Amino acid sequence: MMRRLKKNLTTLTIFFLPVLILSCSSKLVSRSIPPYSNIETDLYYISITPLSTYDRHCGFRLIVKNKTPNNLLVDWNNAFYTEDGIRKGSFMHDGIEFESRNEPMDQATIRGWDIYIKTIWPSTLAQGTKYQYTQMPMESGRHGIEITLVVNGQVFQEKLEVKISVASN
Repeated sequence: MMRRLKKNLTTLTIFFLPVLILSCSSKLVSRSIPPYSNIETDLYYISITPLSTYDRHCGFRLIVKNKTPNNLLVDWNNAFYTEDGIRKGSFMHDGIEFESRNEPMDQATIRGWDIYIKTIWPSTLAQGTKYQYTQMPMESGRHGIEITLVVNGQVFQEKLEVKISVASN
């Protein structure tokens, strides 16, 4: 009877110990409040949504909708990543090489009534070399974008941000 009880306890321990260990381990996870930020005017709609890699926010999905029949321009040379309200540099996106991430960029043209969707990463959070780099995650705080749009010859500068909190899961 004791031998059988011992065997059952050993079996239970072998089965439940890994489950217990895994349930006690934690990893850092980013949360965003609000989950996205947006601005809408008669001329345009803009939104940013934080994007995650391995449960940590490291970039944004940018959406700009042109609500006019004319072209709208995104001035990337006057677009800035902000952290706690302070400009921290520019953004990288498709077509921008790591080594040229801080050089002047071409404006993006959004045709009348069109929608522009771009994944953007803060340049200041990119670390590595020309051939291999990593996008570091955003830490707890307010993160966002200052973006400059040109519509019908008028210049508009907008600020969008979300509050990111990083905690153990």
